[in-house]
Formats: sequence, structure tokens, C-alpha cells
Amino acid sequence: MAETVHAESAAVAVAQPGDNTGIDSPSMRANQALEANEALEANEAPEANETGEEVRLPPRVSPSPQPASIHRSGLSMLASEDMAEWDALVDGSPQRSLFLKSWWLKAACGQATVLGYFEGGRLIAGIPLYYERRMGLRVCCMPRLTQTLGVVIAPCPGKRATAQSRETEILDVFAARLAQEPIFVQAFHPASDNWLPFHWRGFTQTTHYTYVLDDLTSLDRLWNDLDRDRRNNIRKARRFGLRVRECGPEEVSLASQQSFGRQKRSSPYRLEYLQRLYQAARANDAGICLCAEDWRGRVHAACFFVWDSARGYYLAGGQDPAVSSCEGGVLLRWNLIEFAATRTAVFDFEGSMHRPIEASFRSFGGARVGYHRIVRLPRWLRMGLCALGRSSV
Repeated sequence: MAETVHAESAAVAVAQPGDNTGIDSPSMRANQALEANEALEANEAPEANETGEEVRLPPRVSPSPQPASIHRSGLSMLASEDMAEWDALVDGSPQRSLFLKSWWLKAACGQATVLGYFEGGRLIAGIPLYYERRMGLRVCCMPRLTQTLGVVIAPCPGKRATAQSRETEILDVFAARLAQEPIFVQAFHPASDNWLPFHWRGFTQTTHYTYVLDDLTSLDRLWNDLDRDRRNNIRKARRFGLRVRECGPEEVSLASQQSFGRQKRSSPYRLEYLQRLYQAARANDAGICLCAEDWRGRVHAACFFVWDSARGYYLAGGQDPAVSSCEGGVLLRWNLIEFAATRTAVFDFEGSMHRPIEASFRSFGGARVGYHRIVRLPRWLRMGLCALGRSSV
């Protein structure tokens, strides 16, 4: 489950058409993007409203969509008519994820905003951008309940050395542009193992972890891989008459509030936001809410699960702390795994860096998978956060 609190806001990015004359290298295009961005710095986003409520930040630039007949090259903001091409790029890339699809970005961010990279009019790479304000600062970051974003790149042909060089060149174009953001925080897909261009541009990296069941074809094998205590929890839940049924986002939101309340923390997302994600996922046959309840109809645990054909994610949920045992939560996760086996190839517990949650996910027998969290902060902010004992905004 996502543990970071994210505020809802629209994403912005800077469009930079390429130069089709003369020598047109990725490095030259990166420099052109940087020069253009510096010229736009005076267009600052508006301040947050007086009540402190979430506000949508308008883009610094509103580029006119380019006609399809013009062959774009270099960095360019994608227009609405480019979204079908973007979704096709995502589906064919190693970074494939439903979190990158245009319908998810629209639900999670308010609009699908993507900075694309074109060659000869063909989209070959891109990155979604999402902005919000934290502590009065403009932050390019992750929307809530979205595990990873990062740079998407079409497979690079050729032998390994050629493909790696090409990938590095493309990543450097994005790193050069994103280095102009005052604050940048994004988690990249596990398939994105190369962050060197971002390191060279002054970004920092932290490895985060999730647990995945990477083969759902045999439920018997998955059952045997469960920790013994987890199998006992499931048997006990069944003896007590607990059952799992489909529910709505309201039950999931309440269970989440109860779980975070036990930790003296507020839930990182509002019911309205969860409802929007749920409705978008249902419309795309990609999401379901399930709960475990007893014979009296009391909900012990509930969760929100999303998927595509490649991977499913245990995205959000919680359980009632007034219920003394954890059997309901364990039964719910096992039934969710059984459901996932009919919809997708991989079950992702969506990770957590919190020790008790990590231990619970690990007990289901999944493989530990790391992914990069890429960050760029100004020095003064890094020092201030360090003094406060915090690692990020």
C-alpha cells in the first residue's frame, strides 16, 4: 500500500520542439530544452489559497498542439490526440504499468500530462509529470496511490552496448530537463535499472522495495509457499465463518482510516479520491474492492485491487483494529491472490518500507523486488529536512 501522503493537483511540463535542421543529437536537444526552460522561469504557479486547501496549478506554458503533419523531434508536451500513441508506447515498453496509462493519470492527477520525446515524428519515450504544493513549495512528485511512474522508453534495438548507449542518451535528455525543476520526487518502475544520467545531473537515489508473486499459475504452490502461521490464520478465519465479498470504496476508506488511526496518523487519501480511482478502474475493467466480514456482517478488513494483464497491485486497504485477530486481513489477501490468478500474471503487494507491514507481506512468500526513488532537492531544503529528521518533503 502507498505510505506517502500526496495532495491532488494537475501536472505541468514544458514543451520544447526539436530542431530538425543540422546535427540533431540528444545532447543538443537537452541543451535546447534547458535554454527554453530558463526563459520560462518567470511564469510561476499561483500560491495556495488562504484556507490551505488543495489547489490546481496551471501550467507555465500552454503550447498549441502541433499538427500531425509536422514531424516533431526532441522534447514536447503531448496533446490529447497523442494519448493513444502514449498508451501504445507504455504497452510495448519494459516499464509497462497501468499507473502510466492515460486513464489512470487522468483519474489520479486530474489530467494526463506527459512530457514526450520524439524522433522523426514518432514518440519513443516520455514521462508523466504531476505537481502539487507542499509547505508552500512547488513540487514535481507522485500522485497518491500510484506506486511508480518514471521514464518510459521503447525497446532499443541492436546489440547490448548499442542499446545501453541509446538508452543513456535518451535518459540524459530527460534528466537535463528535469534538473530544472526546483524539487523532483518520483519512483521509477522496477524495470528502469539505469539512473546514471540522473546521478550525473545531481539527483539522488533511494532503493525502495515491494514483494511480488511472480507466477500465479499454481495456487497449490502458492499455498505451500505461505508462512505456516498465515495458513493457520486462513483456516481459523474459515472456521469462524468469515467470508470475502465484493464491496465499494466506502468500506475500503473506512478500513484505511481505522488502520491509520491505530497508528495515530490520518489516512493519506480522501474517500472522494479513492472513489474516482475506483470508478476509473471499473470503467477499464481493471479494479475491484473486496472485504472480509463475519456472519453478522461486520467488516474485518477491506482492500482496493487494480490490475492489467501483466501485473496486479494490492493498492489500498486496512482492517478494523477493534477486531483482536488478524485472520480477516489474511483471509482477504489470500482470496485476493486467488482472484488475481484469474486476471493477471503477477501479484504485487505494492510494497512498504514500514517494518511491520513489510514483515506481513514477506510472509506470503513473494520475491523482494527493488525500485529506484529519484529525488532532486535544493541544498537548503536538504539541510532543513535533515535538521527536522525527515528525508523528503
